[in-house]
Amino acid sequence: MASKSYRVRLPTDVVPEKYDLKLSPDNEKFTFDGEVKITVDVVEATDSISLNTQQLIISTATFVPADGASLASAEITSSVNAMRTTFTFGEVLPVGKGVLEIKYKGILNDDMAGFYRSQYTDANGVKKHMATTQFEAISARRCLPCWDEPGVKAVFVVTMVYSAHLMAISNMPSEKVETLPDGRKSETFLPTPKMSAYLLAFCVGEFEIVSDTTKDGTVVRCMCCPGSISKCSYALRCAVRCLEFYNEFFGIPYPLPKLDMVAIPDFAAGAMENWGLVTYREVALLCDEATVSATQKHRICTVVTHELAHQWFGNLVTMEWWDDLWLNEGFANWMQTFAADQLHPEWAVWEKYIESDQQRGLSLDSLRSSHPIQVPIGKAEEVEEVFDAISYSKGGSVVRMIYAVLGREKFQEGLKLYFQRHKYGNTETTDLWKAWSEVSGQPVDEMMGSWTSQMGFPYLKVLSDPVADGSGEVEVEQAWFLSDGSKVEGDETKTWMVPVLISSDKGTAPIAFMNQKRQKLKCGDVAGAKWFKLNAGQHVPTRVLYPAATIQNLAANVKSLDALDRMGLLSDTYALCKAGALEPVHLVELLKGFRGETNDKVWSVLSSCLGGLDKLIKQGLEPTTATAFTSFAGKLVSPAFAAVGWDIREGDDDNQKFLRSTLVGLASSFSSSDPAVSAEATKRCEAFIDNSESLPADIRGAVLKIAMKGSGHEERYSRLIEAHNKATDGVVRRDIYGALGEVPSPELRKKFLAWSLTDEVRTQDLIYCPASTAHSDLAGANITFDWLTENYDKIYSSIGESSMMLFQNVVRISGMGFVTEQRANDVEEFWKSKPLYKQIEKSVSQTAESIRSQAGFVTRIRNSELASADFWTAASA
Repeated sequence: MASKSYRVRLPTDVVPEKYDLKLSPDNEKFTFDGEVKITVDVVEATDSISLNTQQLIISTATFVPADGASLASAEITSSVNAMRTTFTFGEVLPVGKGVLEIKYKGILNDDMAGFYRSQYTDANGVKKHMATTQFEAISARRCLPCWDEPGVKAVFVVTMVYSAHLMAISNMPSEKVETLPDGRKSETFLPTPKMSAYLLAFCVGEFEIVSDTTKDGTVVRCMCCPGSISKCSYALRCAVRCLEFYNEFFGIPYPLPKLDMVAIPDFAAGAMENWGLVTYREVALLCDEATVSATQKHRICTVVTHELAHQWFGNLVTMEWWDDLWLNEGFANWMQTFAADQLHPEWAVWEKYIESDQQRGLSLDSLRSSHPIQVPIGKAEEVEEVFDAISYSKGGSVVRMIYAVLGREKFQEGLKLYFQRHKYGNTETTDLWKAWSEVSGQPVDEMMGSWTSQMGFPYLKVLSDPVADGSGEVEVEQAWFLSDGSKVEGDETKTWMVPVLISSDKGTAPIAFMNQKRQKLKCGDVAGAKWFKLNAGQHVPTRVLYPAATIQNLAANVKSLDALDRMGLLSDTYALCKAGALEPVHLVELLKGFRGETNDKVWSVLSSCLGGLDKLIKQGLEPTTATAFTSFAGKLVSPAFAAVGWDIREGDDDNQKFLRSTLVGLASSFSSSDPAVSAEATKRCEAFIDNSESLPADIRGAVLKIAMKGSGHEERYSRLIEAHNKATDGVVRRDIYGALGEVPSPELRKKFLAWSLTDEVRTQDLIYCPASTAHSDLAGANITFDWLTENYDKIYSSIGESSMMLFQNVVRISGMGFVTEQRANDVEEFWKSKPLYKQIEKSVSQTAESIRSQAGFVTRIRNSELASADFWTAASA
């Protein structure tokens, strides 16, 4: 690997080969005893060994060289800030093999990181705890002294000592179990393959299990706390089918003898891909198939396919250092959708990908405070800030782009070569480019390097009309797209190698490659076509700016476009109007073209556009204009809502359920003041409070929101709190959080936020509460910001010490709902005053920049025709 001098890593004079780890957790005292014997290779003479450690109390350490002469450590020196311990010996360690033996103690913390405890309630109402792990990115060191770096791989042999009534699981199957004189069990698991420390995992607790076997003979188990086993079946079926598909697609069979998936009650992320023992937040794994919403069912499927993709991409082949985190997450982001599409082609999951993942990536990457996909990471802890939409969503989007360029055959052939060449090893991004280049003969490095090594993405400005001039070519200029439309010296020098697909009602031209600032591209025979569109199929994470006449023509023919292209055209137009590259009136003309739209994913994009305009107009323009806009939006939404209705109908597929969910959600924004809508939602809410199964999961969240906005909300607030405390389903609780923040009373909103810091709300769920109030309206956003600033210490002690990734959501919530320069300054100044600012600096910058971008859009709307109530009245006609 190339030298990266900015990386802060452990010395390389000693490397581990195998860890023999013995742990004795106490699930009642919340402590554990540890003993690790690390077989190492001393490759250069040294008198010390440095390992990563955190929150461990080390009692003894000895080194036994190959000749068997034990050397006691002369000094044990720990650095809290560096998170490492150095063992210095009285003489130079001989080059060659040896064993470092360390005894220590640790805490089963409640931080959802390292070796930690998670609480659950059994069928008798008794609160109990399990012990579980979350080691990525840098928390293996909280469980054992180790080389906590992805590029340092070793074999792990785990022995767990635990109470006899419990069960222990780890990455590998059990090898032997013994009963100790004190009645406890001692269980040793088979050696793992060579792997990074962050993939080590184990759980100790009470579990129920359901299992199946793939056609290749791999045992797959789904596990949960007692009482939920009936909710495991769906995820288990997904996993078995997915594992079988990956075995074929990747060309290397899953290399472990078993795969466990475990639902953990307290979990900071969505899931974690530990090799052979994947851990999940309960809502990401468990569901009642009779009542689950289409959204949640699809979410479980894609989380499973994401984590199982990691068993190859990340586990079998691992990034050398955190610079290339995207190799793990970007690929798994794309692969989760690709696999789900193979399992369920009827879901049209690529439409969902464009509506959600690609737009998330484009949104974040349109900020100057974004970062490249390949971002230099000095200290390992800095990686916490890049577990974001760039590494995941933009990373996945560029994988989708290269798949479109290479085609399935060469794409798959390159992956197989990559895995065969690097299995059980470490790689950098260029290794993947090299494999694809070799099998395809195409300059993959040249094209992809422009997308992964530089920040941002281009927008393509169409300068000619090939339909009108009949030339068979279209002239295009590329430029860096920024959401605020700003330009500074040097911006114009950035270019990308862009594969461009151009379609018309006469067909789609072959891919044309744009690698210059301004270029003419072949677009096929479009003479006499009714329309033409760049970036057909939305395969490239970019925006397209057309001349006004072309936009008007596309708006007139929008129903002729495929759903992917309708979504792309709409989201591009909104973003370009926001950036000032296009007059806002064109967005409204386009929105009018979507009357009669029936596609569920297109309606999701419409919902984002209408919701965005609603917030800006309500905060930045006169109330009469806001009322007129609400009427315009309502006339767009109401016919579609009336067509699908409140209730599931015979023959409804999942896409129709998605559509109903979106339209009821829009009704909560644009029809909640309609007496009939409000009365129906209130009736259904009351029935839900009496019987939680009476309200279909697909519309539950939206219905509860509408009801909370209506009269009688004071009593309904208390009753929903009671319903929350009775709920055993995390998705139900999340829907209740979303509704409670909509309560009109400022006093109840403050009470709701105060309640979120009590033991009745799990730490993992705390952020849903301020997100709900901040999202409700400007008053809610102001109340939320004040609450965050007044309760910062409590919030940080609850979340910040658990997961910095989780805490970054708090930063984003602090700016949610604001659209003024003053509020951007307030948010920035508050976070800059905090000691942890350097850890969240990027998140703070992105939040403030997003607010300023919104402020700029408000100004553009205020200076346009959209500022007039009469304009919206006319547009509604």
